[in-house]
This record gives sequence, structure tokens and C-alpha cells, in this order.
Amino acid sequence: MDSLIKLLPDNIANQIAAGEVIQRPASVIKELVENAVDAGATEIQIEIKEAGRTLIQVIDNGKGMAPIDARMAFERHATSKIRKADDLFALTTMGFRGEALPSIAAVSHVVLQTRTEDSEQGIRIELEGSKVVSSEPVVCSVGANFAIKHLFFNVPARRKFLKTDETEFRHIINEVQNIAAVRPRIAFTLRHNETITLRLDPTSPKQRIIDIFGKRLQDNLLTIDMETPLVQIRGFVTKNTAGRKRGAQQYFFVNERYMKHPYFHRMVLNAYGGLMPEGESPEYFIFLTVDPASIDVNISPTKTEIKFEAETDIASILYSSIREVLMMGAAVPSLDFDTHNPLDIPVAKQRNDSDFFPEPPTISPEVEVSSKMNSRGDTAQNIQLLESDFKMPDLSDWDKFYEEFESQRLHTKSQAPHQNPLITAPTEESTTSIEVPRPMIYGKYALFSHPMGLAIADLSRVRYKIYYEQVKRGYKAGGATSQRLLFPSLIELSAKETDLLKKHQELLARIGFDISDMGQNAFTINAIPDGISAGSEELLLIQLLTECSGGSKGQEENILEALLRQLIHFRVEQSPSKFTPEEAQELITQLMELPEHLVTPEGKTIISILTHKELDQRF
Repeated sequence: MDSLIKLLPDNIANQIAAGEVIQRPASVIKELVENAVDAGATEIQIEIKEAGRTLIQVIDNGKGMAPIDARMAFERHATSKIRKADDLFALTTMGFRGEALPSIAAVSHVVLQTRTEDSEQGIRIELEGSKVVSSEPVVCSVGANFAIKHLFFNVPARRKFLKTDETEFRHIINEVQNIAAVRPRIAFTLRHNETITLRLDPTSPKQRIIDIFGKRLQDNLLTIDMETPLVQIRGFVTKNTAGRKRGAQQYFFVNERYMKHPYFHRMVLNAYGGLMPEGESPEYFIFLTVDPASIDVNISPTKTEIKFEAETDIASILYSSIREVLMMGAAVPSLDFDTHNPLDIPVAKQRNDSDFFPEPPTISPEVEVSSKMNSRGDTAQNIQLLESDFKMPDLSDWDKFYEEFESQRLHTKSQAPHQNPLITAPTEESTTSIEVPRPMIYGKYALFSHPMGLAIADLSRVRYKIYYEQVKRGYKAGGATSQRLLFPSLIELSAKETDLLKKHQELLARIGFDISDMGQNAFTINAIPDGISAGSEELLLIQLLTECSGGSKGQEENILEALLRQLIHFRVEQSPSKFTPEEAQELITQLMELPEHLVTPEGKTIISILTHKELDQRF
């Protein structure tokens, strides 16, 4: 009887391995660029077409490969980076498994040209689906030139499940940024469809972060540089006054390898506790250096999940270093550090904090903390708030308010004693007939009598609902109106933001933006949506681009709706946060004229009503 269990052919085994290692074009670029880094390259060029579907080309000036090594590199588990099991716990290279190149070759057409410095000629190898088609000498530069064509040509199901070019290109940008951010001494160039979308020259660590993620970080970065026998922590965090509600850039690296670490992320957020308004997140770029023997990289196929031997201790050091920098933020200038020296681990040198931090001033530093927060993270209840936002009206106002409420109460009892506003939404006829009395103001809340009982309105949501209906009516009537800027605003975006802007520029124009492309990730804003204050256009645009990042083709109307809501939220935030009784009365009157006034478009409560029956039951 024939055996039922058989060894798989190499080409099938490689395709199975490719399913884990090569998930999309960005995976190919990650593996090839990491190989270039391991080869000692100082310049890496990446060329892609159709978001990597038809061509991915990576050219580097590293040490290259000899002909025998170039051929062996496409065999499964062939690697120059480890020799024995113990080497897995002393890794100083990005790659080590020997799976990437055979996995790539299994699902694409590959052409490799490579030469070492001590050879006059290089070698050209061509493969299709793991099979070597040709191998011949060639004249080429020192380094390696990989051309990957027709990715997943022999795996139609995998090719079918690729996303749109826009989505796949964003993944590519993310992978390149992950590698480039921690290697400022290497030059990177990324071309998409023959257009340069990212160019990074060798520079300092801080400038590399700014070049990748935008000049908005220029004046908002605080430097971390702490060394202990256990870990060296370097990097940058944003000031507590520079938080972002959405789209915060947050990066961890260990031994120059990008990683995801939820526990360390929580430690960073805890370090900002009480120093940043609720709903905002910090941005951080943190580089950890530890003894390779104290971490395990060989957990996931993407090598982004890493286990630390002393995880709790490192987390405590991380928390302390960030908290100290934040507390000194107002007194210490943002420094930079240099990482051009080769990786030297483990770190075991002792030195004084004064090597990186100047002596603190004799007086307590004044930390710039949002007025919304105190050191415990609670709402700040200061004297001004108690005297203005919560100022109690005089007795005559209460008497008038009580008389109006009693009048409305008696009238409603005689007309509609059974009506329940929380079940039956008021009709347009019923709402337009309501005369809103002068309300009582408590911060952002208004208390007023209502035909159905006692009403409490969130005035910020009232304003949002009114703006929303106004903008929507105006848009349906002929498009959003714009206001031209007297002096156009010049902005520089990150590569990812530039890609989003170009893809959604038409939608942004439909809500009131007029933006011109100046090249090299630079743009001028010539006009902004009506009702937005000049000077805040860059912040608004960044928020809108973040909103766009979740969309794809076929969802234009959904993205447009999200943009309109984000635009209105921004406009509400720019509006005064304090209300006079007269302003509140006018806003509530406008709200009552709307067919639906109890909830926002997102379903949040605008007005809460205590019915007469509920009030009677309380007394």
C-alpha cells in the first residue's frame, strides 16, 4: 500500500511559506530593504509601479553577493546571518530565517543583478515561480538590484484579495517609514509610477523624524536620552500641549527593529497622565537598545512582536524617562542625538544624567499644562470657572423662570398629558410653535422650560447640530462656500499625507478647500471652508486627511459625510465655549425649528427632558 503522507515539492512548500511572509507588495519591499540594510547599504532606491502589482525594484549600494551566494540565496532557509541555535538570541541583523527570497521567488518573476567589490563582473539570475530561468555574468554596480515583476501571478486568489492601489501604496509608505525612521544615515528614495514620492537624505535622528512625519513636529519634540545597565532609551516625544485627537504617530524600535508593544504604549500614555487634555494622544518615536540575548524576535512571521526578558523593569524606566522629560519640558531645549556609530550592545556603561540633561533650575519649572486638566487628570475647578461659568442668577430670575415653567406645565397638562418626548419625536409643526424662554446657564448646559417638562440642553451639541444642518443644506443647494485667504498658506506634508491629499483633493474641494500642488510634498492653501478662522487651515487639513485614511474607492459619499462632520466639529471647537443666556436662547430657538432636534447626526443626546410626571415623582 502506498504511503499517504508525502513530502511536498519545494515550489509548493515555498508558496505555503509565502502565504505567511509575503502578504502584499509592502511585504516584499520590507524584506528586500531590510536585506539591503543588513548588507551595509548607505543608499537605497525603491521603484514601484501600480502599487507593486507589476513591478517592485530595490537597488542598493551594499556589499553585494558572489555568484554562488546569489544562487544559494533563493534556497529555503539559506542564510549568512546565523549558524547555530544560540545565534537566534544574539541577533544584530534584520533578517535571519532565510525565508524571504525563496518566498518572493515562489509567487513572482524575479531578476537579480549583484556584484561584490572584489569582482569585476557580477551575476544576473532570473527566476519564475522558484524555477531558475537563466543565470549569466553581467556588468553592474557593486550592491544588489532586485526586480520583482507580476507579484502573485501564479496565486490568483491572493492577487484578487489585494486592496486598491491607494491602500497598497499606503502600506508601502508605512513599511519604508518604519525602516527609514531609525536609520538617518541611510538615504532612501521611493518612486511610484515614475514619480518621486519620498526622498530622504542622510541627516540627524531628529531631522529624519521631521522629514518623514512633517514639519509640524519641528518645535514640538522633546528629546529622551537615558542609559542604564538594562536598557538605553533614546528618541522623541511631543510636548503635552501638542497632542492629537486623531492620527497620532506612535513608533517603538528595539535594536533598530520596528515593533509593536501594547504594554510599553500604555506606559507612555500613563507618563502623560494629567498633563494632556482628555481625548488627545501624544506622538512618540522611541528607540530602545538592549542586549540581544534578553529579547525574543522569533515569534511572528513579520518580526514585529517581541518578548522582553525584563519587560516590567524596562517599562518602569520608560515611564520615568518620559515623565522627567515632560516635567522639564518648559526649561530644557529639544536636543538631538547622533546614531551614526555602529550598534554597541549590551549597554552597561554608567554615566551621570548631566551628560544629557542640564542641571534643573533652582525654582520649580513651569510646566505648560492645558487649563482643562490638573495633575490628577480631573477637571480643573478654578476660581474663574466658579465665578463665571457657574454663576448663579439672582432670585428674580429664578422667580421668572419658575413662573414660565409653571405656565408651560399647566398648559401642557391640559393639552397633551399623555405625550412622551423620548418615544415620539416632535414634528416640524410642533417644534416651530415653541417659544423658548430665557434659559439658565450652567457652563455648557442650558436649563429651560419645555412644553413637555424641564429641558437640559448641551449647547455645544446644539451648535454642532445647527452648523451641520446649515452646511448640509448649503452643500445640497450648490456646494460648500469658501473664503479666499489674503495670503495663501504654504504647508509641507509627510509622504503619506501627500498621497492622501492627492487622492482626495476633489472631495476636499467640494467642502470648500482650494489647494495647489507645489511639488516635493509642498502645497499652498488658497481658500478654506466658510466659517473657519484663518491660521487654523493646516491643523484642519491634517485632521481631514486622517479622516480620509480609512476610506477607499467606492466609498466617496461616506468619506464626504465624514469630512463634513469633522469640518463642523472643528468649527464648533473654534467657537466661543461660554454662552450668555441670550445666545443660548437664540441657539435653542434655531434648534427647535429643525424637524429632529433631540439627537446629533451621530445619535448623541442634545436635549434631555424631565417630564412633568418624572418631576412629580421626585417630590
